[in-house]
Amino acid sequence: MKKLVVTLLSFLLVVLALNAQMEPSKALSKAGKALSSYNLDPSSNRAKLDEAIELIEIPVNADETKESFKTWNTRGEIYDALASIDFNKLIIDQTHVPAHPEAAIEAIKSFQKAYELAKKKYEFKDALKGLSDAATKLNIFANTLIQQKRYGDAFEALELVYNVNNFLKDKGKDPVIVDKEIDNHLFVMAYCAQLSGNKEAAKKYYKQLYDAGTQEATVYAQYFNLLNDEGDPNAIEILNKGRELFPENTEILFAEINYYIREEKFDILEIKLKEAIEREPDNPSVYSALGNVYMNLFQKEFETNGDTETAKKYFNDALNYFNKSLELNPEQFDALYSIGSMYYNKAVILVKQANDLPLSENKKYEELVAKSNELMNEALPYFKKAESINPNDTNTLIALKEIFARKENFDLVKEFTTRLDNVKNGIKNTESYFKM
Repeated sequence: MKKLVVTLLSFLLVVLALNAQMEPSKALSKAGKALSSYNLDPSSNRAKLDEAIELIEIPVNADETKESFKTWNTRGEIYDALASIDFNKLIIDQTHVPAHPEAAIEAIKSFQKAYELAKKKYEFKDALKGLSDAATKLNIFANTLIQQKRYGDAFEALELVYNVNNFLKDKGKDPVIVDKEIDNHLFVMAYCAQLSGNKEAAKKYYKQLYDAGTQEATVYAQYFNLLNDEGDPNAIEILNKGRELFPENTEILFAEINYYIREEKFDILEIKLKEAIEREPDNPSVYSALGNVYMNLFQKEFETNGDTETAKKYFNDALNYFNKSLELNPEQFDALYSIGSMYYNKAVILVKQANDLPLSENKKYEELVAKSNELMNEALPYFKKAESINPNDTNTLIALKEIFARKENFDLVKEFTTRLDNVKNGIKNTESYFKM
């Protein structure tokens, strides 16, 4: 929306230059007459509306007329007429893309200024009616902005509508948004703000809904996610409240999973992810996430106590869930990379153990190195497949480079060194090396 307003202002500067010689009061009168002519026959007199748009900026910017109610109310009516063109087309064709979504914003701003300058009863009435009409149109235009994924513009439009709505209610006028739709309006505002990266605005309106005890489960999940991403210790309170109100809600369950992943509470994660699998048995990402839980448990056990029965169980459990993920989606990158990393990391630990042995333990050293090489060979096909899906994943490229170094395949070491350097330097590898 800011770009639209900037474009509009650039146009107006040109208009001002062309009409600099006209007296402001005369320009105001002519703008009103041009608007009246347009309203008499909009289909035939479109040029009259353009004329009114040009003329009204003269009194708006002139000292003798810029503090006049009539100036700003006329400007509001002109831009509301422009917004009506798109509004009427949308009523007939919901796929219509508004040509001037900024017109409703300019109308609102003009009527707001007119209200500030109003002195007579009818002036206040006219300004409030203009605000209501323009905000109604802008509320509709916001939906088309959302459809175009212009979430920042949509948020600004929806917030302006919300503020006008509150103003009208305070003045005893009918609201633009009926009471039963207010929560939904706030939620869409917050979500658009979140999608556009405006986290502060998103948090503000999610909090407003949360404090009001909203019955929309998504609010609890999204508000929690924003706070949790910032490491806010109060985030868990939001999550617990959502869980209490909506114990069966999947979105809140996945928000919980994200929280316990961040906290590395693998025992709770195991329970939550198994619950998630029951809810969404065909979701490969859930199986992959549970595989990662067991992979982390395996690595801690293996590094601390060696290849114990517990470590073997965790390894096999991880492998089992990763493979279930791949059964559902053979292109599941996380599962492929994770299987490769389990074999790879185990191999690295064995090499470290071998290097820590005294020189007298030569046989043990060779056994560990041989086992490490076997594990590297088991990891390789998974990393190859992962690279074929995402040729720009840093960890995959590092692993492939190291494995080929161990194999003394220096041509491929050079190849993956170059690819890794590309990614580090912000250059995308346009295609994968391995075609699978």
